[in-house]
Amino acid sequence: MRKANTDEIDRLILNSAIEANILPITSRCDSRCIFCSHKNNPPDIDVLFVGVRPMEDIMRTLAFLNPRNVITIGESATPIIEGEPFTHPQFKEIISLTRRLYPDTHVEITTNGRYLTKEMIDFLENAGYITLNVSLNSASVSGRKLLMGDTKKRSEQTLDGIRLLADSKIPFASSMVAMPNITGWDDIRNTVEFLAGNRTTAIRIFMPSFSSRAKADIFPDEDKIYGQLREFINTLSTELPCPVLIEPSYVSDLTPIVSGVLKDYPAWKAGIRRGDVIVTVNGQTPRCRVEAWNMLMPKGDIALEVKKDGISKGVSWINESEGDSGITMEYDFDPVRAENLMQTLNECQGKSLLLTSEFGHKVVLKVLELIGIDKERAEAVMVKNRTFGGTIRAAGLLTVDDYYETYDNRKESNEKPAQIILPLESFNSLGLDLKHKHFSELEKMTGVPVALK
Repeated sequence: MRKANTDEIDRLILNSAIEANILPITSRCDSRCIFCSHKNNPPDIDVLFVGVRPMEDIMRTLAFLNPRNVITIGESATPIIEGEPFTHPQFKEIISLTRRLYPDTHVEITTNGRYLTKEMIDFLENAGYITLNVSLNSASVSGRKLLMGDTKKRSEQTLDGIRLLADSKIPFASSMVAMPNITGWDDIRNTVEFLAGNRTTAIRIFMPSFSSRAKADIFPDEDKIYGQLREFINTLSTELPCPVLIEPSYVSDLTPIVSGVLKDYPAWKAGIRRGDVIVTVNGQTPRCRVEAWNMLMPKGDIALEVKKDGISKGVSWINESEGDSGITMEYDFDPVRAENLMQTLNECQGKSLLLTSEFGHKVVLKVLELIGIDKERAEAVMVKNRTFGGTIRAAGLLTVDDYYETYDNRKESNEKPAQIILPLESFNSLGLDLKHKHFSELEKMTGVPVALK
């Protein structure tokens, strides 16, 4: 963990507020999760601890938030470590001040759920326009002790808090890190059923990842866990009242498959369920999941042709407001991004080299096929994460050094590309990676123009 000066921290906090509408309030966390990534970061990774921010600093940051967008607390879009928001001694004052300044703006808070007492839930409910993301991980006392170091009393308080949330008007989504080798699959299933039965709007199951510095023997088999999670979700009833999603999605194609549907929403009432493939939306054929989801969002009449198990059917409903369908889909590739990529590739006078993450490689290949770019004009090459090692495979954790190593290892047996294209996710708004290196450094190291797409 790097020490930063006050000016740098202030700049990063300002970037969080202006670019992502995030309000950082603390890096303090009171959990001892065995899968915590912060404990196993390489020493040169650019992550920053800001402690508990003073109220006067938070007040200054609030002025830069956009009231037209959701305000997020407890997440990070910069190297600043996110903590447990409810541990801030002035948490209620922060929420009250935010509400006074932005009375009609939705506020989304990520929490471990330990502080959801009746008093706190009543406070949040009275504040209005509050949504929670609860990182529960396990709904059993034994599972929470193994994963998070919780005592019996603390576990029971947390689970009681979820039940109280179910009786409130506060919407909440949930997440869990899947560690079946530690808790067993029954604990994961029971946690899903507990959350679904207590009115959560969605359950995200995170595939556990670890760096080479972690004790890998506590994690599931990296070559099997993703397939096991897919199989596990497929065994769940399609009548579950909320979507259950894997993150990262690690999709390998662009097929617009429904991941889940919220109960009692228009799509649910029309008979749409997990596993349905969307063939057309109002007569148009979506090219990918993201495009299909966007087509389902507008207010008004929605008419679908869907297919499941080889059987097609037509369904329709009315979205009373924008985004009202209730359908969730895994993220694959934004078609606008695909069109920008196509323009960049078509403008290039030679062959382009696209360096991708392990998670993104198959989808990028499908996108190149979709936009009609052949192998003579562009090649997509998968980059292994040497910075973190272990099972880290996402683009957001790749660095300039990782990209250079892949380029360097193949340059002797391959022609020099006309340009290198890197995924945007690897760099912050200033173009810096997690080692504080600018993406243009790769251009200096290779002598090849570099673009972010």
